[in-house]
Amino acid sequence: MKKVTLLITITLLIISCQNNEPNVNKNVGEILSGNNKGSTYSIGSMEHAQLALDFSTAFVNQDYDFVTEENYLKTVFFYPEKGLDRLEFDLPSLIELAKSMHEPYDSIRRNVYDVIPVVPSYDENLTVVMFPFTETRYRKDGEIEKYRFFERHYIREGKIAGVRKWSQEE
Repeated sequence: MKKVTLLITITLLIISCQNNEPNVNKNVGEILSGNNKGSTYSIGSMEHAQLALDFSTAFVNQDYDFVTEENYLKTVFFYPEKGLDRLEFDLPSLIELAKSMHEPYDSIRRNVYDVIPVVPSYDENLTVVMFPFTETRYRKDGEIEKYRFFERHYIREGKIAGVRKWSQEE
């Protein structure tokens, strides 16, 4: 009887150890239109998500020393929240754009809700980092502006390649 109990125990342990990998679907989304329609997404790295968040923080804090070839490709694209045209900037021009965006304000504050990095199946060297946030802008004339934003940061080769931005006034 001891041998049978031992054999059953060993068999149960082996079976439970063999099935310890979670049954997770690695596809976490699908592209529904455009040139890459039908492509899927998988979860990206939190390191890339942190780079996008660091860029957001550097922008708010006017930390222009963050805009280096260590963090950015030599040319970066930007889709502003108002307008559909893609704009491209070298790094010095990107710094000037950021400075001009800050010009009317004493300060800008952001509250990021969450961050999601994904890798599209059509280009596994690209990570798209998405995050929604609210932004409060304190104008030099005393007025306060509040917005809701959604941004997609494009990370290639561990560097920021571009940003798309959508907004909604509160």
